[in-house]
Amino acid sequence: MRFNRREKVVYLFVLLFAIVWNFLVLSPVILVRLGLNDVADLVYLFFKPICHQIDSRSFYIYGVKLAVCSRCSLIYLGALLGSVISWFVYEENLLKKSNFFLVLALIPSLVEFLLEKFLNVEILTFKLFASLWLGGIAGFVLSSQIVNMFGRK
Repeated sequence: MRFNRREKVVYLFVLLFAIVWNFLVLSPVILVRLGLNDVADLVYLFFKPICHQIDSRSFYIYGVKLAVCSRCSLIYLGALLGSVISWFVYEENLLKKSNFFLVLALIPSLVEFLLEKFLNVEILTFKLFASLWLGGIAGFVLSSQIVNMFGRK
């Protein structure tokens, strides 16, 4: 399906939001490297209600922790990738199955959570896959739904 002009504008806003959000996640690394530690602290404070930000569960770049934990970082990155992919494979028939896709997206994360919570088993590669998968499908579905909702005349 080809997007009309209004759908393109809505899609670009969704994509811009996803890019800015992911940039904010990375921004403490840049800010600390520039010596703007107080501004980096504000970014951490912004994300505090959204993520636990536990040091041992976070990614570091140049010794600086990202604004959110590794799981959240990968979910947001996946959402960005899913939004990009939705541009190429957007179809209204897929939107009718969006609930199915979201349930499908949750299954690996649920398994990973249950393994960690009840069996005390943490498989890093599985966590990475599950988080990217969840974010990717959620980003794909949400961006498609937003374009559908606000892009129609």
